[in-house]
Amino acid sequence: NLDEKVSVRVLYEILIQVGHVVDLHIPRDKETSRPKGFAFAEYETEEIAQYAVRLFSGLVRLHNRTLKFA
Repeated sequence: NLDEKVSVRVLYEILIQVGHVVDLHIPRDKETSRPKGFAFAEYETEEIAQYAVRLFSGLVRLHNRTLKFA
């Protein structure tokens, strides 16, 4: 449920607080080029990724939407 106004840079600044982000991608619709409402983040290790999910779940709110992490 990522708002289309959330940029990769803003999301990166949040995610980097847990550890090194190797890759961050916000998929876009092929026809409209609008964000699809979700993102993929890859951390340096699986342990860091699991920690990020536990830490951020239910905590991060952007543009009146609480982000879901999995």
